[in-house]
Amino acid sequence: MRYWVGFDVGKAFHWLCVLDEEGEQVLSRRVEATEEDLEASCSEIEALGGERTVGIDLLGGPATLLEAVLLGRGETIFHVPGIAVNRARDAYPGEAKSDSKDAHVIADQLRLRRGSLHEVRPKDESNAEMRVLVAHRRDLLQDQTRRAARLREVLLGVFPGLEAALDLKREGALVAVTKVATPSAARKLGAARLFRWLKARGVRKAEDLAGRIVGAAKAQRRELPAAETKAALASEIAREMLRTRERLAELDRRLEELLADDPAARIVRTMPGMGVVFTAEFLAEVGDLGRFASADSLAAAAGVAPVLRASGATSYRRRARRGNKVLKRVLYRSAFSCISHHERSETFYRKKRAEGKGHHQAVIALARRRVDVLWAMLRDGQTYSERPPLAA
Repeated sequence: MRYWVGFDVGKAFHWLCVLDEEGEQVLSRRVEATEEDLEASCSEIEALGGERTVGIDLLGGPATLLEAVLLGRGETIFHVPGIAVNRARDAYPGEAKSDSKDAHVIADQLRLRRGSLHEVRPKDESNAEMRVLVAHRRDLLQDQTRRAARLREVLLGVFPGLEAALDLKREGALVAVTKVATPSAARKLGAARLFRWLKARGVRKAEDLAGRIVGAAKAQRRELPAAETKAALASEIAREMLRTRERLAELDRRLEELLADDPAARIVRTMPGMGVVFTAEFLAEVGDLGRFASADSLAAAAGVAPVLRASGATSYRRRARRGNKVLKRVLYRSAFSCISHHERSETFYRKKRAEGKGHHQAVIALARRRVDVLWAMLRDGQTYSERPPLAA
């Protein structure tokens, strides 16, 4: 006898549903999100005997402990995406949406379409850490972008010339804003003293930076409303951005250490455009390459493979709208970065543009081609190497 087990994952509790081979419900109950109750539910499932396959609708977060317990008990787990559960729910009797019904849908969808679902496999410690760090790094970058926009807005309201004179992506500019954010403060300090202050803090090209700041201050004699308050706020935001830069550098160093001990990372990093961060994000999202049957499967999972749309006499291929967004972004951005410094990537890109494809389409096509190369490299355990061009 084979049993199909569905867990509807929640924060405080999960709902468990077990179906037999005919789809008849054998067990349905609430499971507290504690290790004790999770272990007890696993024992109940084992007591049924026979073979068991488990489906869960969420990975990570509140499902982390559930995954660990199930994998520790030797259960076979598949991911039934929440969007698939939401769409399938309408095919079942009743309009109500409940945890018990969702658990039933998860178990039944697992029974019907296990072959199209991804199996959840144990993650090694370094991969799990890498996944957490790259996700946190993305959050920090998003916060940094918002702070930069806010800082520009504040400076425009107090010292527009300073906002125009500085590149706020550079550390030296942020250091300067922590010291002078109003025209009067810059004029009072003067170029010479500002230069010495910046130089003492290791700012590059401090003399030029100080000259531009004081020059902008001399061009603005009028004090704008709430100047002191805005200057204090600008200084505070600049300090936060500097701290975030330091934290990002720490994360990059830790990622470098994790990649140094990973054989797959040493292979992926030889691919043009795959630096430390892109490699870490790629490996964190891909995990075990064995869960993808081919390069086509990996490309489809990342959303960089064209999708066939056919109805009646109409048939065409369009850009995929689904797929792993993080993995797609990594493949797209790494492909884009290669266009300017890798000859073969640029040649492929130009060829696609000459065929009439737009910029975005050409980069997606390049990313798709790079998936084939990455797949072959990892499959064969070989680093990247340029093949000689075919003779004319």
